[in-house]
Amino acid sequence: MSVGSIYCWSMWTPKMTTLSGVVASGPVDFTLSEVVPVFSCAAVGLGMGSAALGSWVDKVGPVKAGTTGSLIWFSGLMTAAAGAHLHSLPLIYAGYGGLGGIAWGLLYLSPVSTTMKWFPDRRGLATGITLSAFGAGAAIAPPMIDYFTQIFFEAPGYLGTVADLALMTLDDGSQVLANDPGTQVVVATATDAAKVGLSEGVYAAGTGDSGAAGAFASLACLYGGVGLVSSQFMRAPPDGWMPDGYKVAEDNVTGGTDVGLPLKTVIRTPQFPLLWMTVFGNAVGGLALISSSKMVMVDIWGAALPSIVTASFATGYVATLGSANAFGRLSWAVGSDFLGRKNAYSVMALGIPVMGSVPFLISNAIESNAAGVESVVPLGIFVGGSVFAIANYGGIFSILPAYIADLYGSKYSSSIHGAALTAWSASAVAGPMGLAFLRNKAEREAIDDLTANLDPTLFEQTFGATLEHKDSLIESKTLTINKLMQISAEGVPDPTPHLYDQTFYMAAGFLGVAAISNQLLKPPNVKKLLADSSECENELK
Repeated sequence: MSVGSIYCWSMWTPKMTTLSGVVASGPVDFTLSEVVPVFSCAAVGLGMGSAALGSWVDKVGPVKAGTTGSLIWFSGLMTAAAGAHLHSLPLIYAGYGGLGGIAWGLLYLSPVSTTMKWFPDRRGLATGITLSAFGAGAAIAPPMIDYFTQIFFEAPGYLGTVADLALMTLDDGSQVLANDPGTQVVVATATDAAKVGLSEGVYAAGTGDSGAAGAFASLACLYGGVGLVSSQFMRAPPDGWMPDGYKVAEDNVTGGTDVGLPLKTVIRTPQFPLLWMTVFGNAVGGLALISSSKMVMVDIWGAALPSIVTASFATGYVATLGSANAFGRLSWAVGSDFLGRKNAYSVMALGIPVMGSVPFLISNAIESNAAGVESVVPLGIFVGGSVFAIANYGGIFSILPAYIADLYGSKYSSSIHGAALTAWSASAVAGPMGLAFLRNKAEREAIDDLTANLDPTLFEQTFGATLEHKDSLIESKTLTINKLMQISAEGVPDPTPHLYDQTFYMAAGFLGVAAISNQLLKPPNVKKLLADSSECENELK
């Protein structure tokens, strides 16, 4: 459960983009494109670390692997705390992304491979129960992150309203007090300020504390301690152990615990790249949503239903997705014992219309709101679709270990599982970074559209610079959609809810690729492969 909180990077994203400005992004704050890939980095660490350390986990056993993983997770969060305090992006990447990813891999592989060996007759159930703890960790983490960040939060220095102060825009697009050019400022709109419970106005940049550093350090101690203690209680069964009354059918070559194809044989089979693509395609959309779920909720629904979609509602949404992740890991794993692994993955293709229909749902909600009808039905459908998508995402990984054991045997499952998780790492790069790229592209297009219909004189009066300086204003976070909407003509629609349309279409497309790959996957001839493998010539009795 401790390392399951790594899924909640979306809770940290707003803090990472306001470390200096606190109430809103300041000129020196990191951009969304810079911080979203931290989660992708952690995912790459998981995949690469699992592939490299899978055989080591099989060799040393669950206690040593779990202990090592817990210590690395503690170190990773403490390094991220230092990065937040020093405003160092490399330290944040090294801590949460690098060390966090390696810890994730170790704390993922060791319990999964161990429980499958204890329950060879119910591999799906065993992995489902184990991996649901990861989802539970993601469900518990959001309110804990909120709690600790609020404890360490300090409001920045309030200087006054925009009307009361004379501001000057510098050549780099940043703004300072006209009578004190050394004081860099952040102008917070009502929307920005409401996210942290403050009033709109002008604040001194570089003052206050977002609370991120203290929260990272507190959770490092908590999660590191829990993981360290829990790891001491994991034990693997003796070699050749079987549950009472369980007998492996003679034609079920992979049903036991002491038979399996080695990794170097598995990666040469045609089934492995198909399995890899199945995992990759299914995971892209889920990871895109998980990595930015809080921001997605606020951006899409905050403007349409501001009385409902508050900061606490968005936190609850992230926790709900964590619960869906946990539920999906358990329910899909149990269901796959009866449906079969391939059939279970096939059902997940229902996520294609769910993802593809989101932009139309948003348009319907905006039209209803414009007509004066504030309906929560579209929001409810969106949340329900998100829960379904993330439950499917959780199911991908609870089914995968059992799918691997069914296809190739369980003896070398950790090393094969680690290699298969490189697909997840790739999806964790494609999903979150794809979202960041597509969102930034849509945001820039929206800003261009809004400024094209704006009076240049009004623009200059508001931002202290002409339209020719638009690029520098955007780079310094002085020019945003929120600020443009405040001076746009009445009736101009807010483009923010549609910033993610292309992301949802992307997710639907990758789900289609996964569905096709899964249908093409046929079981390998394990008996023949075992016989042909010199490394395994004595494995089959």
